[in-house]
Amino acid sequence: MLARNAAVVIARIVAMRGLGDAPGLVLEDCLASLAPQSLSWAPAVLRFLPRQVRAYYARTTANSESVVAPADVRRLIEARPEHRALIDASAPPGSEMALAALYADARHRPLFLLALWELLLENPRPVLSVVRRVLLGFPPSQMSACTAALVDYIAASIDTTDLSIVGPLLDSLMFTFRIVQHEHVVFSLVRGAHDLRGDKARLGLVRHVLLESVEFVARLGEWQRLDFQGRYWADDGQWRKQEEYLARFPEYFEYEAQLVAEGVAVDPPPALPLPIYYETAMVRLLPVLEYALGRLIEAEDRSLLCDVLDRLGILYRLHQVPLTTLMNTLFVFFDAPALHNSTVMRSLALSLLDMTQQSFTPEFTRFVTTGDDQWSVDAGYVCRMLARISRAITRHLGRPEKDALPESHYREIPNPILLVLTECVVELLTWWCLHQAPASEARLLARPETEAEFRAEEAARTRRAVAWPVSRLWLDIAMDPASHPPPSGATYIHSTGLLANVLPDELMAFPFVQHLTAIVLEEPVLKTISRSKRYFSFVEFALPATYAQRTHSPLFAATAVFNSYEQNRARQMVNRPNTYLTLLHSILHYGGIGTFNTLAEIIRGLVASGQLCSDIQLLYLCATVGPILYRLKDHEPLYVQILGDLVSAMAQVCPHIEALDINTSTDAVEQVMDFFCFVKDQFDPGRPAWRSIAPHISALPSLLRYQLQSIVDQ
Repeated sequence: MLARNAAVVIARIVAMRGLGDAPGLVLEDCLASLAPQSLSWAPAVLRFLPRQVRAYYARTTANSESVVAPADVRRLIEARPEHRALIDASAPPGSEMALAALYADARHRPLFLLALWELLLENPRPVLSVVRRVLLGFPPSQMSACTAALVDYIAASIDTTDLSIVGPLLDSLMFTFRIVQHEHVVFSLVRGAHDLRGDKARLGLVRHVLLESVEFVARLGEWQRLDFQGRYWADDGQWRKQEEYLARFPEYFEYEAQLVAEGVAVDPPPALPLPIYYETAMVRLLPVLEYALGRLIEAEDRSLLCDVLDRLGILYRLHQVPLTTLMNTLFVFFDAPALHNSTVMRSLALSLLDMTQQSFTPEFTRFVTTGDDQWSVDAGYVCRMLARISRAITRHLGRPEKDALPESHYREIPNPILLVLTECVVELLTWWCLHQAPASEARLLARPETEAEFRAEEAARTRRAVAWPVSRLWLDIAMDPASHPPPSGATYIHSTGLLANVLPDELMAFPFVQHLTAIVLEEPVLKTISRSKRYFSFVEFALPATYAQRTHSPLFAATAVFNSYEQNRARQMVNRPNTYLTLLHSILHYGGIGTFNTLAEIIRGLVASGQLCSDIQLLYLCATVGPILYRLKDHEPLYVQILGDLVSAMAQVCPHIEALDINTSTDAVEQVMDFFCFVKDQFDPGRPAWRSIAPHISALPSLLRYQLQSIVDQ
């Protein structure tokens, strides 16, 4: 149970933040340390895991978890007749000790609950004193694994046993005899080892234990009637409610529940009970419910998902970070077909959001409160959201928009910048899911199971993300300073770069980086050739008329492209290439290796297209990678690829520069050479890496080839 929870958390961290500069071995060591044996995951779960995590489990997992056959359990009962003592008080003496000795072996423990289940189908009244003595020999940490074996056994036998028989018997194990914990049963059903898509048996059991179980419904109803508050420290009636709830539904932890209820002496006596100040069955269910939410999304049963959220969503008021949980869920499952539905998204938002403490746009608030999703994102909406993020990062938010907020140290997210970003991400991912709704029904029928199918789905997702109107509109507004709300400035561009890296990369970061192709190939100022520049010559310097005959060339035509954005604004020299370069640097500053790979692919595509024709284009490409050189050094293959492609771009551009000869260069080419000198001096990846770039150098003109080769050989 803990291992699977930890694996899901690690996968979510990798999906949201990437691996950074840590090698893959660190991730593999971390995953390998979670459990003695590699965890088995169903294709429905692997579908939404990051590639690195998915690759690890594909490499280390042999087969899915096997289920014990009923015939094997019956043979065990026949071979060891002492099992009859579990349901027959008149069993021969010594049966109890024989059972305790049998199940003292850890290999046999998962079979105990299976044998007990088969016997309860014959006689639903167990001899609890015998059952208890055997179970007390089980380590509590192994009960979730034993429960999982039982649940798998029950699910496999539902085809031959009516659910109307299985359900009440399972309820008695959970609530009457307290042999298994309710939360363990829920977790076992949705733990991820079995594909829930179309699995009627398991989904039927999930519906039963969460929505139809009489005992659980009674406990949930009592919890709702007492109205437990999430901020329990501020509720004066918390202790009274706790006592009243426990008086009706007392807690037992050593399998003595029914013995106490019947007034039978408990032998051995239970440990001295400690006061219960906070915990109840509802509290223990909450983390399991959070885990189950992801598995139910993967199961693609919208009806069950909505029913669970509508009935149990009130439990999330106990959650310490419900807004963050909603953002994490939407981030991981933003492309899950089950979420591409307005009813599901509204149920999810109502379950996890506290609209009295969070500030959203009027459009989003109207959707959550009334279900109205008949509107589209326009320029006004984007500008309002952009202005809100900018005010947050410049510390100009003013007074909180909600008057009833608790003290800052009691809030879920006390940092105002992080709070605004989280709320904006929740909104934008909600609109993404609603925008995908028309095509979601067809995608529900497609159930990828292999790595090739996962990759194809990721490619299709990237194509749909590029066509998402919100990202296109956002880029247009970020690139047009005239449309920025006052006071405009680099803050709005920086806000866009920050938001692009908080969202899934496919939705903003990748499309914005891919816009580099259009900028380089379509902007006229980048297609110009910079002024020529003669190399210093002692021979010409010695001639009497040489110095007097020098003429001054026009100023560097593209200077404004490489100025700071704020300087261009002050001088009214704002231009699209400079604005985009500022935005790209902001995205790369917060970006991860996935964004760097996208940039490398774009540069390689530009070189392969053969359309580069000016030294300004070449210098512009060098400027794009400048801010990330210090991080690329730790990723040598990518580092070498980018530098090699830049050298190839230089070789492609040089034939278009007429003034380039043995005595003359250009301003831009000289700055590119300075760039390579700087790279060699400050971020030298080592001689082997530079040698791999040597084949690209051979295509340069002779003087440039000599200069660059001398840099490499230093």
